Amino acid sequence: MILSSFSYKTLGWELTEINALKLTTLLVGKNAAGKTRTIRALQNVTSYMRMESFLFQEGYFKAKMQFISPEDASWGLTYLYEIEKGEVKVEQLTVCGRTLVKRDAQKALLNGDVINPPKDKLVVQVRRDKEEYPDVEALMEWAEGVIAISCSDINPYTILNGRPGYINPVPFSELVGSLTKDDKKKVIGEAKRLGYDITDIALVNANSEIKLVAVKERNIQNGILDFQLSSGMIRVLYILCFLNNIKHGRAHSMLLIDDLGEGLDYSRAIHLGKKVFDVCEQENMQLIASSNDSFLMDVVDIAKWQIVRRKNSKLSVINHTNMPELFDEFRMTGLSNFDLFSSDFIDNFIARSAK
Repeated sequence: MILSSFSYKTLGWELTEINALKLTTLLVGKNAAGKTRTIRALQNVTSYMRMESFLFQEGYFKAKMQFISPEDASWGLTYLYEIEKGEVKVEQLTVCGRTLVKRDAQKALLNGDVINPPKDKLVVQVRRDKEEYPDVEALMEWAEGVIAISCSDINPYTILNGRPGYINPVPFSELVGSLTKDDKKKVIGEAKRLGYDITDIALVNANSEIKLVAVKERNIQNGILDFQLSSGMIRVLYILCFLNNIKHGRAHSMLLIDDLGEGLDYSRAIHLGKKVFDVCEQENMQLIASSNDSFLMDVVDIAKWQIVRRKNSKLSVINHTNMPELFDEFRMTGLSNFDLFSSDFIDNFIARSAK
């Protein structure tokens, strides 16, 4: 199933709704518009569902998610829940118009029967049964398959000192260690096409507990350890290794990437961006990536864009579904994709439409 719509509210800000999400989506927007907030909201919501650590544990948030099936246009699932000070205040799961879970502060119903779940646990967490409640299991398997990568947080410092956590949960050394012989050849080949002339990538033991990655470059005698590499090279190798890892590791339902293309030049940004989008489409894994990199934006079809706009503490999006006339008119201009984002075209169109 594919996430088609998402809304989120917490103390201080609100994402009113991001809708018409596709198998692969690019979030674009000005600095501080809310791209990273949107990515982390999705990660926060799914981390809570997985009963893992998440941000703002003592605070308040509510989320609503809608899903569709690429194979069955008549199927739809809506799930919403609200958390306050660690307790579930509202929870509802509806599948094809039928309410399976309905819960408020006083009562919880599952398939019409009264149940008594713990106050700090979601019904979908405590009533998993693949045979009796297949839709609950499908939702939870989706949440378990969501993973987030922040390109700006992949750098020499985090490689050396960082530990798996909220963002970038898979260590670089673990990704490299999971590569098959053929995978390693593919990573090296992709890296060469991106201008990194490496001949080998391998694990080395720093001590009994820490493993590092050594990268061998052509015409350089000794291998270079991962924390000695440039930020751009680490980011490229990390993502290339991850893309190969997902073909053999646990199933991932959705990949969230913040700042895709960050710190890369033209050819590397577009090659890596295309690779990420192509692999996700081939693997049927939903992708939501954020970027304001002009190189990447110019090669991703604007039909896949979600333009994030912020007014005070509220975020909203413009996309080809909720404002098709804007996108159709822009295509007629012959300008580059990036011009839609960087010019005053959107504001002028909205002003004209309001008259």
